[in-house]
Amino acid sequence: MQLLEGKKVVLGVTGGVSAYKACFLARELVKLGAQVVPCLTENACRFVSPLQFEALTQSVALTDASFFSSGAHIAHVEAARGADLLVIAPATANTIAKCALGLADNCLTTIVLASRCPVLLVPAMHEAMWEQEQTQRNLRALPSRFRVIEPEFGELASHDVGVGRFPEVSRITDEVIYSLSRKDFEGIKVVVTAGPTREHIDPVRVITNPSSGKMGFAIAKALLYRGADVTLVCGPTYLKPPSQFGKGRLEMLRCETAVQMLEATRKALNGARALIMTAAVCDERPKNPSPEKIKKEKLPSVLELERNPDILVSLKGELKGKVVVGFAAETGKDLVSLGTKKLRSKGCDILFVNSVAEGRGFGEEENEGILVKKDGQAIKVERRSKLEVAQVILDMVADLLHQESRKQ
Repeated sequence: MQLLEGKKVVLGVTGGVSAYKACFLARELVKLGAQVVPCLTENACRFVSPLQFEALTQSVALTDASFFSSGAHIAHVEAARGADLLVIAPATANTIAKCALGLADNCLTTIVLASRCPVLLVPAMHEAMWEQEQTQRNLRALPSRFRVIEPEFGELASHDVGVGRFPEVSRITDEVIYSLSRKDFEGIKVVVTAGPTREHIDPVRVITNPSSGKMGFAIAKALLYRGADVTLVCGPTYLKPPSQFGKGRLEMLRCETAVQMLEATRKALNGARALIMTAAVCDERPKNPSPEKIKKEKLPSVLELERNPDILVSLKGELKGKVVVGFAAETGKDLVSLGTKKLRSKGCDILFVNSVAEGRGFGEEENEGILVKKDGQAIKVERRSKLEVAQVILDMVADLLHQESRKQ
């Protein structure tokens, strides 16, 4: 299921230079499964064409011209009816002022007044206009159902540099998904481990694995969508931390070795109600790592190794009363049997087991596998984006947390 499937989003576009960027936003919202109804003000039509938005959304674009034409007198009511979210991007200073005052003098502001859903404003303007006392006063005067994504710092259309740029589309879509997600993790702290660990042979050589950390980062992001406070314990990875959005908090703890990850996870568990262990932790490490680079001709033909601590096993005593989710990458064919055995040995409530035969899974944008539960259930998760897989896992975690709350 796509993240915005079944959601109706009215996309208002106002007359600013960055109006063209709303085309990219419309496309991304459609990709996420939303029904997008575009509405362009008269000035927006000077920058972009309604036809562009109709082609991107497969919906008729509402404009002032069509709104005031014969027979279209209830267009604003129809557009507002059943809307889950109204996004105005870009939102000019003029439109912000109208929203603050409750004015309804064009198609878009009339839809705003006719709607009951949350409204997400994406201001974009010159820094001088953004910082004006009147603009800031209007922002403060907006009704409680309005949320504002503040503009970014950077080069503006005037070639000045300052605050006022239209935000990155990914940042807006994050806020849209957050606005339309259920908040079943609000006020709940969850620890997520992600990425590989790395064990040094010498300062320039390591033992590691191909884990990218994408699954763990996807889970952290999905938790933020659902209102959680997240501590992400991350091994060495090239990925950027998930952007901060909504009311949830994200704390990053970076580490390199298995021992470091164990200690970071132990520290993070204070106050947490769940641990989701996606990290691919090295099972062994060199017994005698060299503090200096070993010359090529002196490299040993046999490397003596010693066991790393098993993080889940080591923390068993500290995980009582918490929901524990493990991950297992396997190359065997009987994933259910392999997953069930590992779930029991690790003391997990849920374990996601997936095949990495022939290099599958590592570094990919999608994932598939089987969710094994402590009660013996095995649920197949079809191939889909890692963010969608994360949502399936979190649905199960939320159910277990709810059950724990009812017992108390």
